[in-house]
Amino acid sequence: MPVDICSDRPVAAPLPGGNTSGHLRGTTLDAETRCVSRPQHHRVTRPKHAVVSVRAMSGPARERVRERLRLGARTQLVGLDRRSLGFTDVVAQSVAVMAPCAAAATIPMLLGQANAPLVWCVVTATVLCALVASTLGVFASRVVAPGALYTYAAKGLGPAAGAATAAAMTLGYGSLAMFTLSQTAAYGLRIFGLGAPSTLTTCLAVAGIAAAMAVLLIRGVRVSARVGLIIEAVAVAGLLTLVGVLVARNWDHMSVRAAVAVPTGWSHYLAGVAVATCGIIGFESAATLSVEAKRPLRTIPRAINVSLALGAVVVLIATLAQAGGANVLDGISALGEGNVDVLTASIGASWVAPLVNLGVCASFLACALASTTALTRTLLSLAREGVLPSRLGYTHPRFKTPVVGVVVSLLVMVAVIVVSLAAGASESSMRGSMAAAPAIGFMVAYVLVCVAAPAFLRKTGELQRRAAVIAGLAAVGFGGILVVFVATNIGGIWAPGIIGALVWLALAAVGYGALRRVRPLVTAHMGIHETPMRSEVFSGHLESDAAVSGGPSR
Repeated sequence: MPVDICSDRPVAAPLPGGNTSGHLRGTTLDAETRCVSRPQHHRVTRPKHAVVSVRAMSGPARERVRERLRLGARTQLVGLDRRSLGFTDVVAQSVAVMAPCAAAATIPMLLGQANAPLVWCVVTATVLCALVASTLGVFASRVVAPGALYTYAAKGLGPAAGAATAAAMTLGYGSLAMFTLSQTAAYGLRIFGLGAPSTLTTCLAVAGIAAAMAVLLIRGVRVSARVGLIIEAVAVAGLLTLVGVLVARNWDHMSVRAAVAVPTGWSHYLAGVAVATCGIIGFESAATLSVEAKRPLRTIPRAINVSLALGAVVVLIATLAQAGGANVLDGISALGEGNVDVLTASIGASWVAPLVNLGVCASFLACALASTTALTRTLLSLAREGVLPSRLGYTHPRFKTPVVGVVVSLLVMVAVIVVSLAAGASESSMRGSMAAAPAIGFMVAYVLVCVAAPAFLRKTGELQRRAAVIAGLAAVGFGGILVVFVATNIGGIWAPGIIGALVWLALAAVGYGALRRVRPLVTAHMGIHETPMRSEVFSGHLESDAAVSGGPSR
């Protein structure tokens, strides 16, 4: 069993009083040294061994340092580019995952097809997501970990809840990345005049886009985040301009009463809320960059709230435009289908069609980049904790990104898309399946984290009635939405995605049970044992890791 390099105690030994969260009064738990130390204020500490050469050490000392490095290699901090992302970069991550341009182009159409009250469904979904965002702030202002939501759930409810949340988040980010990758290829081919491409052409386009994504993601999270933000900003500006022109041209047909019509039936209303939620989820992904963010305990909660507000406003504007008039409804529905010709022809601007397609394509690309970023950080955390193969936790020595996780994730996505197309699945059915799976993954994760929040605050002695009520409302709301979503879509075009998501969660439960039997210590400390705390986050990089070991940090 690994030992504490400071006291030679087992690292798995519980803290005094049974506290496993790392929170002690007046102290912080250093996850790389497993030492309890006084918090450092107003100064930045550096490791004392930063200039020590391993070759100059005696045999016992050399082995002691190597043991230190082996322990450090398992933490979620070593190898990542700490304190490199500003507030804008972190917001860009969540906004890109939400893909407001793509959501604004598709969600109103889906709500219209469901015969749901458009505006009220979007408003209700936004309120529920705001409750979740407030609950996430409870964790994000206290815990820093790339595992994000699954670490939060484990902190409150234990390893089993952490494992379930991890399975849900990998499902959410992975399937969302696949969906947006396929959509990027579809819109990209349409821009080049290939509205009905062959299977081979589509597969080659998907592979080429994935290769370009790999380059951006490996080069660094700051590069991919800023590229995604620029892309999304331009796409949203183009879409809102088009909607504004469309509304102005059809102002006489606009109806305020129609736009704010109240729900006519609970079944349609609840089903519509479930669909609207799909256009807003993803705001929580900023938490996966907490280790790489500057001042994460303050930056991450703010980024979650700001990204939610930005994404929800864009979707709401598009929904109001659609609900306000029949002509606008037809136009935006056509946009959601990817047939922009009808929309632009109605306002006498057919030349705009390629630009709109380009904007929606770019929005999907930004979402694919950001979703893959969040997915790879989750995989890195699971690998560092021993749940997944350790190679997934390897980080590039120069770019400080989880290069193995990026490559493996993109290869799996491309393989799934290619195999599905080769098996004869239509692009529409495949996209429907891939759109349903992330919705289930995110909603399951939201419910678990909201249930975990009061338990976490009770452990730390900070539980207040307001936080418990907010978390409870969010958990009940999303739990109900999840049930309605599955019940109303299990027999439609989204059925394969729903069934696949449920099968994935079931397999994850079986895998966790097997791992618990084989490696009980790994599962016992999942999401709890290897969580960096305040002293590490603000201590800077451990440059000595590479210097002492003679190789890259891992």
